[in-house]
Amino acid sequence: VYDACMESFCSLPLAAVMNKQFLCIHGGLSPELHTLDDLRNIDRFREPPTQGLMCDILWADPLEDFGQEKTTDFFLHNHVRGCSYFFSYHAACAFLEKNNLLSIIRAHEAQDAGYRMYRKTRTTGFPSVMTIFSAPNYLDVYNNKAAVLKYENNVMNIRQFNCTPHPYWLPNFMDVFTWSLPFVGEKITDMLIAILSTCSEEELKEETPSSTSPHSPTTSQVGDDPNSIEFKRRAIKNKILAIGRMSRVFQVLREESEKVTELKTVSGGRLPAGTLMLGAEGIKNA
Repeated sequence: VYDACMESFCSLPLAAVMNKQFLCIHGGLSPELHTLDDLRNIDRFREPPTQGLMCDILWADPLEDFGQEKTTDFFLHNHVRGCSYFFSYHAACAFLEKNNLLSIIRAHEAQDAGYRMYRKTRTTGFPSVMTIFSAPNYLDVYNNKAAVLKYENNVMNIRQFNCTPHPYWLPNFMDVFTWSLPFVGEKITDMLIAILSTCSEEELKEETPSSTSPHSPTTSQVGDDPNSIEFKRRAIKNKILAIGRMSRVFQVLREESEKVTELKTVSGGRLPAGTLMLGAEGIKNA
């Protein structure tokens, strides 16, 4: 299934033309992109390379001073990404005019408002590039809004939305059954102790005969008789003691599990080398 999913990713489209007016791509333009036929000629069924047209339409960005450039170059090396290019306002206008398009719609960069409209073209008065970013509070750091573009009946609307709280998950996506076993075990043993403790020591002694006849069996004989009160009392007492020991074991497991989880959280998901060899006290002091 995993291999099939990975193979299907290499079949996803790289670009689309909406209403014969808008070129939709993820990143941006490329020095190798002259016409839409260049996109159709890409060998899509492969992993993206580190350079070339396929790489650029996934990784390119508009220049930071897009529309106010101090350079006449159409493309500059993208030092922020470490690959691909920055493309200029003039590069975008030239490409749109050559291919009779209205605008380039792309993503790839978080925006505070969820979207950004770049400088309009001189010929159409429409934004040459639009960035639409649909991940709110990107990386749980940016605190940005997200936006989607709705195009219907030749009317374009941009809708913004905020992030919602994440569902709870365990540290490192730990298996909930493994993580909760010490807690559940401790509670179950507490319940068993409570059930068995309903019959107190005094109540058991009250049921023990206070007098013996000359023919009554000895104490040892009574204690060995499975049907005797003494035998049952001793059995219940042993069960309470055994479950008490189990309860203490589960309590220790729970406490150590909490300490290890907390230590992993503050240590970047990994325990410092040699921590477990220090024992319970070493983990506590770590």
